[in-house]
Amino acid sequence: MDPTRTPQPKITPRKLSYIFGVTGFSLSALLFFPISEVFAGNWKLNQQFELFYIDHINIFGYQLDIGSINIRFYSVCILLGLLAGYSLALYLGKLQHIVGTIIDRLFIGVVVFGLIGARLFFVLFNWSKFSDNPANIILQLNKGGLALYGALILSTAYLTLYCRKYKFNIYEFLDFLAPAVLLGQIIGRFGNFFNYEAYGPSTSIYWKMYVPLLANITENLRQPYFHPTFLYEIIPNFFLLLVLLYNFTNWTQKRSGLVFAGYAVGYGVIRTFTEFFRLDALKYQIFGIITHPSQILSVGLAAFGIYIIIRRNKIVYFKKTMTEIETQ
Repeated sequence: MDPTRTPQPKITPRKLSYIFGVTGFSLSALLFFPISEVFAGNWKLNQQFELFYIDHINIFGYQLDIGSINIRFYSVCILLGLLAGYSLALYLGKLQHIVGTIIDRLFIGVVVFGLIGARLFFVLFNWSKFSDNPANIILQLNKGGLALYGALILSTAYLTLYCRKYKFNIYEFLDFLAPAVLLGQIIGRFGNFFNYEAYGPSTSIYWKMYVPLLANITENLRQPYFHPTFLYEIIPNFFLLLVLLYNFTNWTQKRSGLVFAGYAVGYGVIRTFTEFFRLDALKYQIFGIITHPSQILSVGLAAFGIYIIIRRNKIVYFKKTMTEIETQ
């Protein structure tokens, strides 16, 4: 990580926050009408589009039925989130004097372990849906079923091992990865919009969202309108991203870990709040008591972020030599 060999971006993170802000508000204005029509139930969403259809093929005398080959918009949102997060990680990594090849190798491992963790976490708390046919754990990936905290846990474990092996400062890596992860979350969360999922209780408020009967997971099928809980997470996450980018340079100038701490506290609080509204929140019974794992982890994440702020404020980090000193 030689700063003399790592060209610095011309656009500062603060300017990037302005660009993201203007872009976000502009897109919101452009998409307000179509989204409001979907929320009102006037327009129905297609969850996928068909690329082509194959009736059947013969292989060595055996007939194999293929059917339609589709691309689901849920998967498109996840993919766009990964690409956007990767691009932002490259940009912020340059500011930290971390060459792109290091981020490339790290990105592959984080994505692979993140996807595995996201799926396993979801399956763990929804085992009744897969116990009869465990093969659906893999075969039904196109129907959703990814839990963010599973991705965060396993990808963070991989990042920890990676930094220990190559003797990097993990807090420095967490600083430029946190905004990238948050951007990916914001874009990926729109997959819930196309899948008609991650919504809250029935409601009659102005911004209520129409949910078709096929996607309705409540007993009250006569009520077709619900809280758009995924949107309750997207909007504050977007403002949190702007805050992290706006303060990125100041928070990383002499210390490492503060940007990640801001993400941990901000997202932990946001997710704790939105879990109160989600009807499909993961649940687990312990000693007869129903618990919400994602909400418990959200509180823990926020508490950990506060601890990091207190701890890392006392440590000065020198990027060029990758050394730290405690000021108090």
